[in-house]
Amino acid sequence: PRTGEILAMVGSKDYFAKDIDGQFNVTTSPSRQPGSAIKPIMYSAAFERGFYPAYTVLDVPTTFDVGPGSPPYRPTNFGNIYNGVISIRQALGSSKNIPAVKVLSMIGLKTLLDKAKAMGITTFQDPSRYGISLTLGGGEVKMIDLLTAYSVFATGGIRHDPVAILKVTAPDGKVLQEFKPNSGVRVLGEEYAYLISSILSDSNARTLVFRRGALDVPGHTTAVKTGTTNDFRDKWAFGYTPAHEGVPYAIAIGAWVGNND
Repeated sequence: PRTGEILAMVGSKDYFAKDIDGQFNVTTSPSRQPGSAIKPIMYSAAFERGFYPAYTVLDVPTTFDVGPGSPPYRPTNFGNIYNGVISIRQALGSSKNIPAVKVLSMIGLKTLLDKAKAMGITTFQDPSRYGISLTLGGGEVKMIDLLTAYSVFATGGIRHDPVAILKVTAPDGKVLQEFKPNSGVRVLGEEYAYLISSILSDSNARTLVFRRGALDVPGHTTAVKTGTTNDFRDKWAFGYTPAHEGVPYAIAIGAWVGNND
């Protein structure tokens, strides 16, 4: 997160396996929807607009009017479980869908699109394609882009773009290209990055959906968020160790499970 350097990339189960289209790199593909893994970006934008972790939202079945000519939008929660009045801390930690759509409808779609672009998402090019379902993953992303966004939370709001090649030299030893670490670009206030990291590393905030401790790493402070697409076609997990004073090194990891087709 502090440099953008890619430590490891596994783009396919088996590069030579033709039966699974093994030469397709999932980590750089622009054709995967992230499911709920996009929610932390939306909530960070909401925090910038005055929302806060203790802000309460009504988690009940809700129908949204999305405009003339479009049918009403009726999102559901995982397992069709609804918890009534809950905090944003619980809503994000337990990945509740209804509160996420409600918050996005309050801050506006453009707010999310602008924040996603600033944090490293490169695929949201045509705003007319998206609606309030975007906060549930209704737009394709590159895995490497989304991992860049999570790295922003890890660094306290600084974006470092991914770096795959550190140095290129000619046969005569002349350096043709060399990566130089830089200070990055601030794209999120440190206080808002801290709030997201606090929620994503809070086991108690996850208990409306997840078993307590299921996403913890013993002995380490780790922030993590999962994502699932419709019909369980894609499953994601993004995690990182928040960088703060006294922690000399931070790491961010993304994982995807699914089929190349």
